[in-house]
Amino acid sequence: MNHPVLDPRGPEEIRAQVAALARSYTPEWRYESTEDDPGAALAELFCTMFCQTVDRMNAVPQKLYTEFLNQIGYQEPGPVAAQGNMQFMPNESVEQPVLVRSGTQVFTSDESGSNVVYETRRSIEATPARLTDVYYVDAQSDSLQRVDLSRPWPLFAPGGQEMQVHEFYLSENDVLRLEGPCTIQVELRQNVRYLELETANLLTAPGLRWSYFHGGAWLPFDGVRAENGRILLEKRTGLSLEPDQDGRICIRCQGCTPMALTLQQAAVCSAPLGEVPAARLFSGDVPLEEEGGYCFGKRPALYDLFYLRSDAVLTKRGARAQLHLELEPIVFDPPSQGPNYQFTQPIIDKRRAVLAKPDDVRVSGVVWEYYNGMGWRQLQTQGSRNPFSCRQEGPYDLIFQVPQDIQPAEVNAEEGYYIRARVTDVENSFSLYQRWIVPLCKGAWFQWQYPAPEPVAWIASANNGTRREIGQAAGLGDLRMTVLEPLAPGPAAMYFCFDRSPHAMPLSIWLQMLGRAELKGQLLWERWNGKTFEPVRAVDETEQLLHSGCIYLFLTEPVPRASLFGAEGCWLRLTCTGPRPVPPPVAARVQLNVVPAVQCRQEPDQRFDTGIYEAGKTVQLLTAPVQRCTVWVDELQGLSAAEAGRMAREAPDRVRLEQQDHVLTRCWVRWEEIPDLALADGGDRVYTLDPYQGTIRFGDGRQGRVPPAGDHNILVTYASGGGAQGNVPPGAVHSVLEGLPRISAVQNLTAMSGGIGRLTMEQIESRGSRHLRTRGRAAAGRDFEDLVRQGFPQVQHVRCFAGRDPQGKPRAGHVTVVLTGFSQAAEDNEALCRQVYSYLGSRCSCCLVAEGRLHVHPATVLRVNTQVTVELERMEQAADTQQEIGRRLQQLIGQVWSARPVGGQIRMDELWSCVRSVPNVRAVRSLLAEGAYDRQGQACLAPLEKDGGFPYAVVESGVHVVRIQ
Repeated sequence: MNHPVLDPRGPEEIRAQVAALARSYTPEWRYESTEDDPGAALAELFCTMFCQTVDRMNAVPQKLYTEFLNQIGYQEPGPVAAQGNMQFMPNESVEQPVLVRSGTQVFTSDESGSNVVYETRRSIEATPARLTDVYYVDAQSDSLQRVDLSRPWPLFAPGGQEMQVHEFYLSENDVLRLEGPCTIQVELRQNVRYLELETANLLTAPGLRWSYFHGGAWLPFDGVRAENGRILLEKRTGLSLEPDQDGRICIRCQGCTPMALTLQQAAVCSAPLGEVPAARLFSGDVPLEEEGGYCFGKRPALYDLFYLRSDAVLTKRGARAQLHLELEPIVFDPPSQGPNYQFTQPIIDKRRAVLAKPDDVRVSGVVWEYYNGMGWRQLQTQGSRNPFSCRQEGPYDLIFQVPQDIQPAEVNAEEGYYIRARVTDVENSFSLYQRWIVPLCKGAWFQWQYPAPEPVAWIASANNGTRREIGQAAGLGDLRMTVLEPLAPGPAAMYFCFDRSPHAMPLSIWLQMLGRAELKGQLLWERWNGKTFEPVRAVDETEQLLHSGCIYLFLTEPVPRASLFGAEGCWLRLTCTGPRPVPPPVAARVQLNVVPAVQCRQEPDQRFDTGIYEAGKTVQLLTAPVQRCTVWVDELQGLSAAEAGRMAREAPDRVRLEQQDHVLTRCWVRWEEIPDLALADGGDRVYTLDPYQGTIRFGDGRQGRVPPAGDHNILVTYASGGGAQGNVPPGAVHSVLEGLPRISAVQNLTAMSGGIGRLTMEQIESRGSRHLRTRGRAAAGRDFEDLVRQGFPQVQHVRCFAGRDPQGKPRAGHVTVVLTGFSQAAEDNEALCRQVYSYLGSRCSCCLVAEGRLHVHPATVLRVNTQVTVELERMEQAADTQQEIGRRLQQLIGQVWSARPVGGQIRMDELWSCVRSVPNVRAVRSLLAEGAYDRQGQACLAPLEKDGGFPYAVVESGVHVVRIQ
């Protein structure tokens, strides 16, 4: 309010008027204001005193206005204390929770070195447990995700690292060492035969995938089918089954089944789809080429060796193998000889002479051998045991059972699995006339067949984040292993894992929420009791995760350890009974052992004496400003024992009796604080308090009761605090006023903010005039704003939008009040909105509240970033010009815009004028402005193309990039 100036004259004008009067009335005296002139001294003294009179006269309108505010009942709001969240961390060696009582005092130092004290607002038990992981689990969508706690994460919705997998592995290196087209038969044995048939059909359904490992990837089998309770896997390609990093050759089954699958035993067998060629052939120490070669050379001899290598076949211990050799006899005829005469007869008849017939030299005896790790042992064979004699017609097939003790051998510097044929006899090797019949090997192929499936040597499964494996499965008769297991049915839930039991009374969990997401159902907290999850009692200050705040869980007993989702720890579970929220609530941080704190300090009680009928008594407290105050008056002098007893029975919360030796010595009555004693009757037990001065004033008998006479009969219990000195950034408060055993660290997680001191006279005048207009009722939009400003000095911005809902959309009949506080914490603004809603609900139309058409919503903080391209006049001053443009933009946005009402802060034309007015700027080539804001935990950007595009926004200065063209 602009007060009228009754007398505009100042000291110079008064001196000039005195000088003019002196020239008129005393022309013989020259008034020159010299120091040695007594008349000038008297004139100066008169001017000074008259200026004071003028000042007092000009102050009359302000005093009249102040008295006018008092007459209309305007009350100056009291100091508001800064508040925030404190975290108490126990020592690492502590095993049990540590009690942190309500009223625990922590402090920090202000600029003057004085201690600013904060008190906790409730008691908690600080647990030494640490939150290690948070999981999102949804059985309906078969989702299991680990939450990344270093970034915002949604609750009851996917948004983390997917961990869910349903798979099991079977490994038997001998059976599964396969290189070409083959079939694998899998037998999953269960207690009941019909279950095996059902399981085989289930595991060959289209939703499940069987694969093998090759080239660093899992490749699907070409064919999968069920047959007589067994699973047949077919691989038609020439790719081999390769071992994994642990050296195991595995097959894998992936997919989810509607029920758990538990195996008693698992067995596999394999067979080739065709013949498997031998990997290597050696004739002694000479390798045979692919087109073939002589098995024992051109002149076989005793102990000559023919090696055949096949790692894919000769590892099939216990299998019946068949070796097919493609041999071709090569005949080496001797040189021709003359007729054979009978020189023993007396008469030689040339007509009876015959040609000499050579003797056939061939391999007439071989023995087959294998290596068992200690030496070469004989291999029992069937079929063509000696195909190298070349006497047999038809195929050369050797049948044998792969020995159980066969081991790899090193032949010609190549290690692998071999069998060999050793020459034991060469027919006609000493004949004088020899014809050699030598076997030429053109190829060797194997086949094998298992008489029965072999138990797997290793089995592993991964389900719901948990991995199980059995390393020596072949030696166990009953595995009792669950290889596929779905999630337990239930609603989507969040699982919290702690490194130790988090039991406390209560356990404080602080959640910093982003945005506002309303839940339709109820939150249910549960603890693991060793068998199942059971509900625990909780006090939720977040209002169903609507805003940031603490949740207090009352865990009376330790939480046993359990292994869930592959993690070992102590578990709590959070579920929502209603439908899944869209959009979901988003949490930015979760911390333990957090308790709200407010900037105040409990002061020692003060006692005062009262004289006989001391009307209008005033007492002065030692410390101000006063944050909370309770006044007790001992009225025993004016009451009988019966009256005192009756008052104690009727109002036990307001009357306290003290006795000594069964004699009533004190009758303390709690008096009430009122804004003005003029509102009280003569018998009312009331008083007024000036919180800034710490002054308590009682009545005079006509307006308020006079306290009875007595010694120390007035007891005042109060706390001091409040004001802007309590506003400090996060982490600034880290000291305990008094020792707190077993607590190693204390810090304020959020800024201690929202503290407001005494209002300036200009603020009082602006609010007082509105008080007369509204008279405590809200009808028009301005009334809502004025009522909020009058009742809440901690409100920085407030604006009422008629006909709009909280999302800013037009809605007839709705009223939305958008505000921001001086506090930097989002949960403080949410709490402030709740207080304002309750305050306005009793001062506006009841239909707005009953029909849900009154909304109080925090404003959206819009961070304004700009990119400016300018053309300069002098390039040598480019750096200074860039800094000046950035400084002016920060000043415009951070000071000028932020001081305007909500929704009317952004003016794009002012950005252009601000940049253009900077010296050395010739022209502004381009100016781009964007607003960064948070929407449900997601960082969003929006171009600021026009004014008024964000009706619920308040701005803050962001990043400004200035380019020179």
